[in-house]
Amino acid sequence: MDSFEISSDSYDPRTLRNSGNAERQENTTARQPQPQTKNTQRPPHAPSADSSAASKSTRTQTAGSGAVTQGRWRLFFGILLILTAVYLLIVSISFFSNGADDQSIVQGASYGKVAESAAQVGNAGGPVGAVLSDLLMSRWLGLGSFIIIFYIGAVGVSLVNLHHFRFWNLTYKCLLSAIVLSVFTGFVTYSLTFCNYWGGNHGHIINRMLIEHTGIWGAIGVNILLVSAVVLVFLKEIQTAYNAYRTRIEAHRLKLERERAEAEARRREAESKLSPEPGQIFEEAQAASQQTAAAFTCSTTVVETPVIYPVADEPEPIADNHSSYSTATNSYEHEHAPAPQQPGESPLDSLGTADSTTQQSAEPDRQPAPPAQQPPEQTGEAEEEPALPDNNSVEDITMTVNVPEAAAEAKHIQTDKYDPTAELSRFRFPSIDLLAKREQRTDHVDLAEQEENKDRLTKTLSTYGVKISHIEATVGPTITRYEVIPAEGERIRSIKNLGDDLALSLSALGIRIIAPIPGKGTIGIEVPNKDPQIVSMRGILASEKFQNSEFELPIAMGRTITNDIYIADLAKLPHLLVAGATGMGKSVGLNAIIASLLYKKHPAELKFVLIDPKRVELSLYRKLERHYLASLPGEDPIITDTSKVVSVLNSLCVEMGNRLSLLEDAGVRNIKEYNEKFIARRLNPEKHHFLPYLVLIIDEFADIILTAGKEVESPVSRLAAVARAAGIHLILATQRPAVNVITGGIKTNIPGRIAFRTIQSIDSRTILDRTGAEQLVGKGDMIFSRDGVLERVQCAFIDTDEVKAICDSISEQIGYDRPYELPEFVPAGAEGGASSGSRSLTDRDALFVESARLVIETNMGSASNLQRKFNIGYPRAGKIMDQLEIAGIVGPPQGGKPRQVLMDMLGFEEYLASTGTNK
Repeated sequence: MDSFEISSDSYDPRTLRNSGNAERQENTTARQPQPQTKNTQRPPHAPSADSSAASKSTRTQTAGSGAVTQGRWRLFFGILLILTAVYLLIVSISFFSNGADDQSIVQGASYGKVAESAAQVGNAGGPVGAVLSDLLMSRWLGLGSFIIIFYIGAVGVSLVNLHHFRFWNLTYKCLLSAIVLSVFTGFVTYSLTFCNYWGGNHGHIINRMLIEHTGIWGAIGVNILLVSAVVLVFLKEIQTAYNAYRTRIEAHRLKLERERAEAEARRREAESKLSPEPGQIFEEAQAASQQTAAAFTCSTTVVETPVIYPVADEPEPIADNHSSYSTATNSYEHEHAPAPQQPGESPLDSLGTADSTTQQSAEPDRQPAPPAQQPPEQTGEAEEEPALPDNNSVEDITMTVNVPEAAAEAKHIQTDKYDPTAELSRFRFPSIDLLAKREQRTDHVDLAEQEENKDRLTKTLSTYGVKISHIEATVGPTITRYEVIPAEGERIRSIKNLGDDLALSLSALGIRIIAPIPGKGTIGIEVPNKDPQIVSMRGILASEKFQNSEFELPIAMGRTITNDIYIADLAKLPHLLVAGATGMGKSVGLNAIIASLLYKKHPAELKFVLIDPKRVELSLYRKLERHYLASLPGEDPIITDTSKVVSVLNSLCVEMGNRLSLLEDAGVRNIKEYNEKFIARRLNPEKHHFLPYLVLIIDEFADIILTAGKEVESPVSRLAAVARAAGIHLILATQRPAVNVITGGIKTNIPGRIAFRTIQSIDSRTILDRTGAEQLVGKGDMIFSRDGVLERVQCAFIDTDEVKAICDSISEQIGYDRPYELPEFVPAGAEGGASSGSRSLTDRDALFVESARLVIETNMGSASNLQRKFNIGYPRAGKIMDQLEIAGIVGPPQGGKPRQVLMDMLGFEEYLASTGTNK
């Protein structure tokens, strides 16, 4: 279709006016008398003239009325589309300045919720504009949406007849251009860090799929093809625009040439009027040279005034004494006002100009010496000096005067504080609305239940001869603590031994007796509630206590028996040991710890190192790779292979050593003081950098210990002992808190403990150094031990869907190009061998060849095997194994298993021959 269908029947007032004139003319014609003829009779079926005219007039009126109605509707819809396009343009432009702020309000919320937060919306179009701009610029085509807005406006312009567009031509061109612009913009800005994708989700998802399936070069090729297609579609328009551009440039060039020629002609005409004859200039200069001379001194040294002799036939030469000059002035120049000499201007350069009259001395206080009439024989020294040329060539001599410049001022020293979050300045913390609302009834207490329990406690105690004077009950979300004050003379031990009897009388499990309660002169009896309540993670994180917390690494665990929110600072703990039986809430507790830190710390301030041998507990956090995770280069962000755990732990030890070196160089004691000093720009940025906190979380630590043994225990013990000052904190979780898993070296340096319900009391002693964890209720009921002080806490509940929503909210935002990279660990002896003698046996251990033969023959790459065979120590055996690994004879460590043997005896003999070893 060649024409724009919407504008084919355009509204034209002239058409309506012409139709009205035709109607009036036809009515006038119908009213005029018809001439009489002989045959006045007409056929029976022939219409009369009056009826024909009336019928034609009716049809004309109907057509005119339809044209008016259709024209009005076209005008209405045209104006409506133009206004819509203008509104969309305004809200889309406003999105670039307010879209990041409105993102947390708009995303994942209905319009009703957005309208309720209208006061917080920053978009110029209000809540409707915020939703539409987020839809166009973020979720759809990004910058390509501007072409869609142009299309809507173009259709409106056509409807009101301001400009005619070919409808189908405009449609497919705009649609193609919008899609290509979205994809191309998404590719160009794919690796840039912005709050939103410039190509919208459409452009980003397409480019991500292209890069994943075809690689970067495939994505480049597809984008080139798309851009080429757009160029071919608009080739005619491009040629027209280019020809118009060349025409304008050519016209502008001709105009400049014409103006330049006119200016040159005017300059020549002015010079011809002002310049005198050459002979006249020479005669005037010769006369003036006999009357006056100007001396120019170029140094501060006082020298003898030269003697000048007048000559009758030619201009008088000037004696040069390397310091003073004399010259004649032009009489033509005396006719004009003298101009003072500018600093740095050569006197000889201004000799022949029309603006100068008298040459001034470089020393203003000295006056030129008058010419002296002395015999030539008295001026022998002056005659030996080279004389200046005559006045005919004085204009060709130039002198350069060098004026030293003042020393440049120092550049402005930057005194503003360093912002570690500047790279992700548009990052927004997850919305609290992502967490589910779980109402907790804190004002409702079942008094009947409390009275019943009090009577049972009193009766049971009195049955065994224990008298009490007072009982006070504190109702918590899961348990109720009855604080009993025994009568005078009663022994505490007699009450502590009645735990099973009290449980039997109350028909309850998990009764725990605290005798006495620290800081109080009472005995605590904790009894589970019949109707326990769930502690909402949303209520904990939205509380004023958590929001206003000034802890470095706040972890919100839940509520205590007194319904107080329990928050601990991981930076002060400084490490945490979590233990509990399966299904008692250990995984939920880890999720609560991670969620607390995600809601409080910026990605630039915190990084996680996650080790998950079970492969399912921490897999949801894989989406935080470019925001919150740290890993070895090229490795998976979440370590699930136990053979790689040793490398990660050793890498953290290297990171710890590097950080401690920076702290030592900066003269500070911990990472907090170091970062404060760096933010205040008191450290050299070329040698120092901002250090984020590193939190190492190991799930199922017992499984890793049983697999790798000492190779894991050693770096963990070292990190637990030293890493606190470097900002590295450990969270170790296990289901089996056995003594061979949580050894004394690890427990000593981890004072923070969390014990969920355990199966045996011995497990409680391992984790808490006392019993009590076996008497917990379960389902998040836990005991938090900090520096030996125990606190019973009901852990806040966070569901898997809530964790997923938090991770999705963070991953949708722009992150860093790659995860935080940990330094690569190089085993002892590997660095020197790799650099100097990886193919030579000269620097190897004396037992290297014998050890290699033993390993190949037994097919067992084990340091302990070398110890037994050659009666050597473990350090030397380990060094030999590292040398065998560098030589390619054995593979890397595999936890507690022997290394894999990679070479047979024939290959080893060829290796010895190639390296020139005779052993």
